[in-house]
This record gives sequence, structure tokens and C-alpha cells, in this order.
Amino acid sequence: MIDMKYKIIDNFLSETCFNFLSSLKLKKISDDEILGHHNQIYKDGKTKATCLSKENLIELQEDCHAKAMSLLKELSPKKAELYEYSDFNIIETGKNYSFPIHRDHINKLLSGVVYLKPDVNTGTIIYEDQKGKNPFEIPWKKNRAFFFSRTERTTWHSYKGDGKNNRIVLVYNLMTRDTKAVCDIEGINYNLTKFREFINPYIYRFFKKNF
Repeated sequence: MIDMKYKIIDNFLSETCFNFLSSLKLKKISDDEILGHHNQIYKDGKTKATCLSKENLIELQEDCHAKAMSLLKELSPKKAELYEYSDFNIIETGKNYSFPIHRDHINKLLSGVVYLKPDVNTGTIIYEDQKGKNPFEIPWKKNRAFFFSRTERTTWHSYKGDGKNNRIVLVYNLMTRDTKAVCDIEGINYNLTKFREFINPYIYRFFKKNF
């Protein structure tokens, strides 16, 4: 039985935001690649962007932030106090690419994905455990959002292309740099967690899985 607390919201983005994100011209990738375009906006209004303008980021923040904070307060209220900035990342997954089962990085207070295009693809898949027991797909629908607040043992998930078309999504996260406080809230060992987060990119690079 999957013990993951999550929310699914249809028509999450305003029509304006959904349309401009769906119309972005992205760098072409191969069928077996994944490419992320990372954009951030901080509480003080500072922005960092690769594929969105400052105006786009501000509009997204105004459209999404209150809704996302409400979800975080429902799913993990203690983490809401740690919020520092928002990630608005456009992720394109090649039609033959598959990302392994993982739990998400400790600095993500609220993890979210909004399906952008095409009309049909593979939704995020959640599992009972890291080995992939009892997979369940969050069905794909344009402008459908799927949110959760990561935990150490219950938020296992993966994603992949459908073998026919590339998969383009908005990955929207509420973030913190205070990972020690997150570990305290979750009741997990900070040093062990930081070590795992340090080595995971290397494990993925050579073995295509996460620890």
C-alpha cells in the first residue's frame, strides 16, 4: 500500500501562464536525453533564470505561490516556516528516457510537477518503496499538477517518456537552504543525509540509480 500524501489539481496554472510555458522554444534533445531549464525567484524578489524572463517569473510567482504555500501547510506545516525561494524548472524528457525511482532532495519543501505537453504522455509514477512495489501512475492531463512534501520513506517516484513523444513539464518546488532544520522536522540524521545527497549524482552517473 502506498503511504504517500499528495495532491492532484487540474487547471493549476492560469491560462496565460500555461500558454506561455507551453509555447517556449527549447533546445532540441535526443530521444534518450533529459534537459532542465532552471529558474528561481527568492522571497526578496531576486531572480535567476535560463529560459524565462524576470517578468515571466514574477507572473508565475503571483499565480502559484499562495496555492503552493497552502498545499505545503496542509502536507507538512512545520516545513512552511523554512520557505526561502521557488524553483520554476522546465524539464524536457526524451521519449525513450527514464529517470530512476527517488525520494527528492532534502532542500525541497514542496515538490510539484505540472504537465505541459504533449496531449498524451506518461505521468509521474509513485511507489510503495524504493524497489518499485505497487507502481501507480498519476494520469497525464495538460495543466494537471501533482504535489507532495518529501519524506525519507514514503515519497518514492519516477518519470519517463512514453516511447512516442518527448515529455515537457513544469517542475515547481518550494525550496529552503536550511536542510538541517528539514532533517530535524523529519527526524532523520543530517550528516548521513548530506553524505547521501553528495554521492547520489555519482551513483546515478555510473549506475543509473539513487541511494
